[in-house]
Amino acid sequence: MGIAALVGTPIKRREDPRLITGQATYVDDIKLPGMLYMAVLRSPYGHARIRSINTEAAKQAPGVVAVYTAQDLKGVVGNIPVAAPLPPHITNGMGRRGPLAEGKVRFYGDPVAVVIAESRYGARDALDLIEVDYEPLPAVVDPEKAAQPDAPLLYEEFGTNVAASVRPPTDEIDRVFAETQANGGIVVKQRMVNQRLAPSPMETRGVVAEFRKADRTLTIWSSSQIPHLLRNYLAEQLGLPQHQVRVIVPEVGGGFGCKLNIYPEEALVAFAAMKTGRPVKWIEDRSENLAVTIHGRDQIDYVEVAATREGKITGLKVHVVSDLGAYLQFFTDVIAIAFTLPMICGCYDIPVAYG
Repeated sequence: MGIAALVGTPIKRREDPRLITGQATYVDDIKLPGMLYMAVLRSPYGHARIRSINTEAAKQAPGVVAVYTAQDLKGVVGNIPVAAPLPPHITNGMGRRGPLAEGKVRFYGDPVAVVIAESRYGARDALDLIEVDYEPLPAVVDPEKAAQPDAPLLYEEFGTNVAASVRPPTDEIDRVFAETQANGGIVVKQRMVNQRLAPSPMETRGVVAEFRKADRTLTIWSSSQIPHLLRNYLAEQLGLPQHQVRVIVPEVGGGFGCKLNIYPEEALVAFAAMKTGRPVKWIEDRSENLAVTIHGRDQIDYVEVAATREGKITGLKVHVVSDLGAYLQFFTDVIAIAFTLPMICGCYDIPVAYG
């Protein structure tokens, strides 16, 4: 059947039978012999120093195989990858993170330690036995307030919360606005808040890892939208050649962009499988999903439109304040520049646009 014949023709969906009859396989359906389960201890503070972590009681809990903190990962697991670092601070390390917080937590839900146990329930119970001494610090949740000189700093060493600032020359757009007003046109200004949102797919994130010591091959099952990129960067994080890492993505119960990322849990599950020699599974619960899976939007846009009295737009100027969060994820730093600015004109014929 040619392309022309397909247009307007109903096509029977091939995936429906297995989905509606319960025969589809999701990450949580993966069950391997000897499987262990991971639970993550997360920060109850949005901003705090970690004075100490005591894991001894958790290690003695029934069914617990291992407890890991950032100290156990040093020199073994690399930082969470960033796809396209931007100047000035991002290229110098601002916002880079390891899989577990070290020295400081910078958002509610920041992972501090993990427990590996024989059952999911045993792993969760052991989390309550880990003692973390926090020193709470002031937090700021408004991106405009965070950019002020007196705002609490997530990274004191950089002296600012501004990760990147891009200001192209304004000569052309200033000329268009001036000419429009000189010819009797108008300029309209508005501050727009694009609120933060949580993607919240029906299937939360999940990871299973199996490591075979004989040939040092790692197999990952992940509810991911980017299996090939996950394979490449996870291999780099763990110090393995790419051909020894395989990523399998079964059915994905929704993503909406939030699974278009590389997260700490993927490296943590893989590390635990490599250390214990047994398969390890982690399934995110809904509270974790809302707190630690990436959010979207959260921008404040100052929009100026120059137009003739007849309603023809002659120029558009947009100043974007984008909340990048506490750390950089895989695509975090390109959202405002690579996605927002090229789309500011939408489908309209606007001769000159500036952002």
